[in-house]
Amino acid sequence: MLTRLTFVALVALVLASASVPARADTATYDQQNVRALFTQFIGLQNQHNLAGVQKLLWNDPNLVWLTISGPVFGYDAVSAHLQKLFSGVWSATPDYTNTHVTLRSATTADVIAPMNITATVSGTPYSAKAIVVTTCTKTKDGWKVAGVIPVSAAVKNY
Repeated sequence: MLTRLTFVALVALVLASASVPARADTATYDQQNVRALFTQFIGLQNQHNLAGVQKLLWNDPNLVWLTISGPVFGYDAVSAHLQKLFSGVWSATPDYTNTHVTLRSATTADVIAPMNITATVSGTPYSAKAIVVTTCTKTKDGWKVAGVIPVSAAVKNY
């Protein structure tokens, strides 16, 4: 479980990195592409379309998905985690009106979205609210999802 200090550190990192200037002529285009990636990523998850989601994931050992049990690293491990999630109850409903895309550099972006998540954990369905930080990286094949970090500590402001 993330502590308040962890959340504060994460927010400070995101805010500090947000000050890194992106080229003005590509900022809007990249933000639109990252937002489109995020929207497609959520849609495919809600369809339980593992093959579709896998195409959007960064195929790198540093891909990370933070779970209740701890971090899951790497393309194969994240794919196995998603396969398990998709075999049960799973849906994610972002509040797109309060979703923010932050370019941290020419090749890194964060999507910060308040979200309702419904999932099965140890056979028991549950629903929770979280702020989810989806980190994206720009590859030779376009933008890919590089990390998913739910932050439940921030929900009180949601």
